[in-house]
Amino acid sequence: MTAQSGKQVFSATHQLLKNRDTLILSELKTEDSQYENETSVIINNFENEVAVSLGIISFKTVEILEKSDSTTVFIDKEKLKLPLTVRHWKEGDYFYPLGMQGKKKLSKYFKDRKLSLLDKKKVLLLCSQDKIVWVINHRADDRFKVTNQTKSILKIKLS
Repeated sequence: MTAQSGKQVFSATHQLLKNRDTLILSELKTEDSQYENETSVIINNFENEVAVSLGIISFKTVEILEKSDSTTVFIDKEKLKLPLTVRHWKEGDYFYPLGMQGKKKLSKYFKDRKLSLLDKKKVLLLCSQDKIVWVINHRADDRFKVTNQTKSILKIKLS
């Protein structure tokens, strides 16, 4: 209990993680290592659904902007450059959180959101070229938001 946050202890079957004032015990599964070893997924068009470790990402062009949440974002389709990539975050990644001024490093964003080490390993990013479009299940990037000048709205949903 007195260990520094982020410290881990492993057994043959489990992992114990010190996360701030709590201990998180998780079973070691082959899918846990999948998060670390999963390669990038390339998306060449908006016509197919794409399977990723968190679920299925679907794309749909819509006329009207609806309410978005952590699993659904609305993007200015013309600002995207294909192919898109779904990948894990890495040190040094940054984005411009929707509704905020300026950029923010993902490591700082995760710290502010109080994500555990286990949760950080599972985070996926949807990227257009080298720019983060969406921190999947968290927040969209302000550079791709729908504006009054938007001609085509793309709904991206994780289910």
